[in-house]
Amino acid sequence: MEQSITILVVFLILATLLSASVFDWKYREIPDWHWAIMFVVGIIISIARVMDSDLGPVGFLMPLCVALIAFDCLFDRESSAITDVMIYISIAILAIVSFVAIGGDVGRTFISIPITYAAMNVLYYTGIVRGGADAKSIIAIASVFPTYPEILGMPLIDVPSGIESQVFTPAFAVLTMALVLSLLYGVFNLVRNLIAGNTMMPQMIMGTKMPIEKAKISKVWSMEDVVDGESVITTSAIEDDEVWKRLEDG
Repeated sequence: MEQSITILVVFLILATLLSASVFDWKYREIPDWHWAIMFVVGIIISIARVMDSDLGPVGFLMPLCVALIAFDCLFDRESSAITDVMIYISIAILAIVSFVAIGGDVGRTFISIPITYAAMNVLYYTGIVRGGADAKSIIAIASVFPTYPEILGMPLIDVPSGIESQVFTPAFAVLTMALVLSLLYGVFNLVRNLIAGNTMMPQMIMGTKMPIEKAKISKVWSMEDVVDGESVITTSAIEDDEVWKRLEDG
């Protein structure tokens, strides 16, 4: 892309992510139109890359693959397991055929998108990444920036070539930075709980104590529940609005 277009895309995506952050902070929910904007930009960029590289009809399998990934991420549906498997297989076939048929720098650039999609699905369904919006945001970022945009003297560090370029992508960098920040937040919780005298491990790293009434309006999740009349402490968030009533009754 020309640098002026790249700068425009970067600021558009930054504005979209900023809006998503505000929604997440205020409501703990992010409308899917944020990711729709990013996927549309990613599909347009994929089409432009195909046309600029004169890849012929087979090249359009790339944006088709990105479009199918976007469909899976954006449209919540009550479908059978067979339907989901068929979507996954279709994405895999499009990704493999595109990579093999196109090859070169374009093929290596493109393949990082379905790789990121597959990795985030694994992380989400194994519970390592809990938020669906978190997974969607990483995949959407990968669709727009399968490689680092080169603008205004950035990136500051040389971008790796070869197989490393499919692993150390912008989406991977965002995921890694999020992990680092979450670890720092754990340190913050640890210090805050030590000062308050809350020393239950490992909960003192994962969260903090607060009155139920404050928690209900603070857009937080509980790590405590009442089961069979007994208080139960977990190390993960309980995403159930009824938990506050159970705690009050218990």
